[in-house]
Amino acid sequence: MVKKIIALDVGSVRIGVSISDGLGFMAHPLVTLKWKNSATLINDLKKLITEKEISKIVVGMPYTLKGGLSEQTKKVIALTEELKKNLDTPIETVDERLTTKLAETMLRETGKKASRNRHIIDQVAAVNILQTYLDKTRILKEQ
Repeated sequence: MVKKIIALDVGSVRIGVSISDGLGFMAHPLVTLKWKNSATLINDLKKLITEKEISKIVVGMPYTLKGGLSEQTKKVIALTEELKKNLDTPIETVDERLTTKLAETMLRETGKKASRNRHIIDQVAAVNILQTYLDKTRILKEQ
């Protein structure tokens, strides 16, 4: 069995976390973390890395629709650099444009209101980020 990968959808209030299955084929929702500060996040991630035997972290990069850097993108870049300095687990980034919108659409299709289920949206956005990464990695290995 392969060690698992987690993905982070970093927002200004919450961080959605998803996890891969042991084979690295499918992403699943895991948890939504409250965004307090970097130290708390690092501790929370260290616990997840140990408990879930995580081999890699994928962070969604919220580029603008034109591929530029927004204020949120700059914050996520800074956070990613801080995580790299404080965690021994490899970290990669993935373009996450429109993952939150996709998650909101998916939730609405189940009959739930996005405004009442922000924590679920964050996890589903993280699932979309991780699934994109897993699919891309698998395709590159097959070539």
